[in-house]
Amino acid sequence: MIFFFCTLFCVFSCKSRRLAEPLETPEVLIEEKPEDPFLGVYIMDLPSSRSGITSYSVEFKADQTARVLLFKEGRTEPEISYGKWLIAKDGIIILYFEQSVPSEFFIKNADGSLSFLNAQRKPYSGELGELLILRKIKKD
Repeated sequence: MIFFFCTLFCVFSCKSRRLAEPLETPEVLIEEKPEDPFLGVYIMDLPSSRSGITSYSVEFKADQTARVLLFKEGRTEPEISYGKWLIAKDGIIILYFEQSVPSEFFIKNADGSLSFLNAQRKPYSGELGELLILRKIKKD
């Protein structure tokens, strides 16, 4: 009698184990995140101005932080600001700061450069538009 119960228990136990196991093991494809060509260091040289700024540089990092360096005439050390960036649904890159520094807006151009955007989130036009373009110098 004990043998009968042991056999019965074993049969039900094995059947329930088979039901609990998946029929097929699903194949999971983990797609590597493509390298973002937007990250890196960009620079823009400016002609002499009243503010004395000769060069503007920004580094966009993968952890969504950014570092802005303003080089001024007659100074050996740049002014450094730290901020964070995000990309809006319309592709506009927003660089914002926790200090009282105003946010900056960029759009990526076909050649990989970045253009500053005006208050209407449109690239500047004319001579100013040609001046306010950041060229990529280093990949992150």
